[in-house]
Amino acid sequence: MTDFQTIGTLCDRRLISEEEVDIAVEGFLSGSEASVFLFRAGYRLNLVKAVRSHPGAQEFVGRPNVGTGLKRPFVRAAILQARPIPQPDD
Repeated sequence: MTDFQTIGTLCDRRLISEEEVDIAVEGFLSGSEASVFLFRAGYRLNLVKAVRSHPGAQEFVGRPNVGTGLKRPFVRAAILQARPIPQPDD
């Protein structure tokens, strides 16, 4: 069964913590994380795809003259609105 919940919905349900979202945001902004972020609850999210799919985030992240402080809320919004993929059970 496909799960159409967003990261924000999963946070509201306390399946994903705000701290994990913060780590994903910082990982994307630093460029040090792999493009796929794995949440402890068994969800994965392609951070690059999430940001590219969000019009505001895509626009701000692509601007060279915009600092990280202005990019952060857009990247966070993109991640919260994205739909992660549940990890398959082993």
